[in-house]
Amino acid sequence: MATVAFFECLDYADRAAVRRAIDGIFEAAGGAEAILGHGRRVVVKPNLVMKKEPEGGATTHPAILEAVLEVVLQYTSDVCVAECPGGLGNDAVLESIYRVTGIRAVCEKLGVPIARDRTAIKLDFPQGYAAHSLDLLKVMAEAEVFLNLGKLKSHSLTGFTGCAKNLYGAIPGLFKVEYHARYSEIRTFCEVVLDLNRALRPALSILDAVIGMEGNGPTGGEPKFIGGILGSVDPFAVDAIGAKLIGITQEEDAPILRAAEEHGLLPETINVVGDDYQAHIQSDFRLADAQRFNVLRDMPNLFGGRLKRFLEPHPVISKRCVGCGECARVCPGKAIEMKTVNGAARRARIRKRQCIRCYCCQELCPQKAVDTKQKSFLKL
Repeated sequence: MATVAFFECLDYADRAAVRRAIDGIFEAAGGAEAILGHGRRVVVKPNLVMKKEPEGGATTHPAILEAVLEVVLQYTSDVCVAECPGGLGNDAVLESIYRVTGIRAVCEKLGVPIARDRTAIKLDFPQGYAAHSLDLLKVMAEAEVFLNLGKLKSHSLTGFTGCAKNLYGAIPGLFKVEYHARYSEIRTFCEVVLDLNRALRPALSILDAVIGMEGNGPTGGEPKFIGGILGSVDPFAVDAIGAKLIGITQEEDAPILRAAEEHGLLPETINVVGDDYQAHIQSDFRLADAQRFNVLRDMPNLFGGRLKRFLEPHPVISKRCVGCGECARVCPGKAIEMKTVNGAARRARIRKRQCIRCYCCQELCPQKAVDTKQKSFLKL
């Protein structure tokens, strides 16, 4: 049995409510001292998938990070914040992400450094379900205490993202692209997420569900008020309750949880303490467009899988494209090319046969210019 603590929080500006939630989560997990110890090296990883203002619902809100750091600083001064967003991760890009998301201001206020070292290490992991070695950000892999701050959002590839999927951000830079290409089947990709959680073993996972994201998340959707913060030592238990908050009750809508259950990582019984989370369950939460026909995932690979591929939704570039080329840079399948239109403006074009349906283009497009196309007869 696992214990998940849920606490109502209706507004990030209510710092007392945020701190009550964070204190309550630490207490339910056995106490801050038991988790943090004294003088240990602590690394805190928020979800900072791309440069988005905190009100947009795409990133961990700085108010939650601030409350967590205030607790940590009572037990150690050896703490840093670390993240490795998708796309081109040079110093200028990372600095803009930390600034716009509000994370830098919190770190400066509390005197907590942001990890600048993007050194990667290869961790042998022979017990992995899918990956028998993992490329990880060194600072995260070597943390004595690793704290995982996820964000509750819809997700075009995995249905939704919470704490477990947040650890994909421990894979440095363009290694993420390589992993998407190598583990392009949804099951093996989800098993990589399981392997990351088993290897990094977060001491505590906290899920920001005050304002989440619905629609074409994790970056291209719309903010959705949910009204709570939850956490546990078990990231899969946290995500199981997070899934319920956004109305996900079927395994087909949550392939990471499905994989966790199949491998015995999802607790059979979850005890929820704190406030009543059921009062915050969203009956009208919209999943990503690509998830509307996720039943196709379990379809037999008839005709070498060509029928399933023909029926699957796929990303398309809309007229909102401004030709920045970010999608082409991050595409694991090298399926996107930049074409000149009418002899002037550049536009992205997806070569459908090469597309692996990872939706990285949709996730990292700064203009929300990537839509999802489905066969018209499936919409009936």
